[in-house]
Amino acid sequence: MSDVAMSTVNKRKRDNAGRGAGKAARNGLLARVFDPKYLPVGSTILTLLIMLAIGQVRYSGSRPFVSMKLFSNLFADNSFILVLAVGMTVCILTGGIDLSVGAVVALVGLVIAKLLPAGVPLPIVLVAAVLIGTCSGLLIGVLVRYFDFQPFIASLAVMFLVRGVANLVSAQSLAINDEGFSALASWAIKFGEGRDSWKITLPMIIAFVVVLIGFYLLHYTRFGRTVYGIGSGDDGAAANLMGLAVGRTKILLYMFSGTCAGIAGILFAMYTKSGYNLTGVGMELDAIAPVAIGGTLLTGGRGYVWGSVVGVMVYGLLQVLIAREGLDSWWTKVFIGVFLLAFVLLQRALSRRGN
Repeated sequence: MSDVAMSTVNKRKRDNAGRGAGKAARNGLLARVFDPKYLPVGSTILTLLIMLAIGQVRYSGSRPFVSMKLFSNLFADNSFILVLAVGMTVCILTGGIDLSVGAVVALVGLVIAKLLPAGVPLPIVLVAAVLIGTCSGLLIGVLVRYFDFQPFIASLAVMFLVRGVANLVSAQSLAINDEGFSALASWAIKFGEGRDSWKITLPMIIAFVVVLIGFYLLHYTRFGRTVYGIGSGDDGAAANLMGLAVGRTKILLYMFSGTCAGIAGILFAMYTKSGYNLTGVGMELDAIAPVAIGGTLLTGGRGYVWGSVVGVMVYGLLQVLIAREGLDSWWTKVFIGVFLLAFVLLQRALSRRGN
């Protein structure tokens, strides 16, 4: 065979190999898109895109609805929910739950409002606020690990305990007027001018740092592997056989959730500039809803922090759309209930398909 003919044959082989590799890559991408493991998150992203499209078509006038200002406002208004959702994601991945987070947010706000006027330095107050959440999570973890409490019962008991302590601290709303705390709450990096300006606030930065920490812990550490192992359906028996520290992880994950609640309490206090004993009533459900909408399986073992981030965006955008329609705020609960029902049914269908 001549050199020219040989070159032509080799070229055809390379072209065929390239087309085969491209086809395999496309098939692999399609397989991942339609993998039951990714469908819930994909459905959440699709829901978010549809809501954005509806808003863009319906509410765009002299200015577009979809803009950096919209996303800035979404995360500024829901930074504390985002932090709670990260901690709740870790709990739900194990098949557990933390019902105490709303009570922790209330107690943290009151402690800040009490300690700052008493002259306690701001850094000490902030550390104490976070430790309140960490200690409540530690108590839940100990009850689950050593006393074999169901997470629902353990966190419910701690919720009542923390809420009771909040009532003892103060039964009235307390304003937070400390200059240092107000400066932290109002700090922002601004972009643009006039009505189209948007900003990145300190609570937003803190929330995304917590998201990154949660993502790293779940996907790049032994702790994360153990969390997913506990949620596999055998209460961590398989993870124990692999030498993973299941008992210790059960305590640590609730400490992480409690710490997130403490941080969220600080962010909520920055948002409202006050502390109140009835703050956070039902807030645990506001944290659970974005996690479920974001594709985390409520029975554990499957889910992603970034899915919960998208779930928080859906949750916040729904409130914006309802406000734009001029509807009462309670319609938010109605639509969130519809979304939750739809995504839980989707999870159920995918679980049966996986089995």
